[in-house]
Amino acid sequence: MASPDYYKSHSSPRVPMQLVLFFLVINITPSLAQDTQQLIDHICRQMEEFGFCGQTFKENLKSPNADIVALTQITIERATDNATKTHDFIRQVLGNTNDPALKNALTECENGYRVVMESFDSAALSFFLKDYDSVQRYETVTPRAEASCEDSLSTPPNTQNPLTNKNRQMRILIAMALVSLHDLMATQHN
Repeated sequence: MASPDYYKSHSSPRVPMQLVLFFLVINITPSLAQDTQQLIDHICRQMEEFGFCGQTFKENLKSPNADIVALTQITIERATDNATKTHDFIRQVLGNTNDPALKNALTECENGYRVVMESFDSAALSFFLKDYDSVQRYETVTPRAEASCEDSLSTPPNTQNPLTNKNRQMRILIAMALVSLHDLMATQHN
């Protein structure tokens, strides 16, 4: 056994605690960000367009270490914003068209997007109250409401669809909201 003097002369230099904590934080942060990216990839792999989904999260992340709650919030906020802007656009186009078939289709779209908009507004309120069952109830009506718009614009005699890209984005945002909410609710029941 070595003498106590041996340990004094061969002890390692003292590392300040702040430096140790700094390196711990640096080493922990990438794994949290990696977990966020895994959650995003899991959600986006289920979408019709992975790139749009991933870009939506990337542009709206408030922190690189977002959890499923934060990601679900992003989907609800983006879906609400998109539905509101699309509803406004529909009203504008509706006021500027004289084609009776297109006018009828756009009226159906206006009604459908009103349902989507109001549903996501209600879902957002329930989300902030952590009433995820109500969020789910509000969100589940949105795919059919959005689809009614797509169907009305693709039914003859309509030959033009001024909402093709807006409907695609809304469809993806709705799917993102439903998938992220499902994942969030699964973590709540575990």
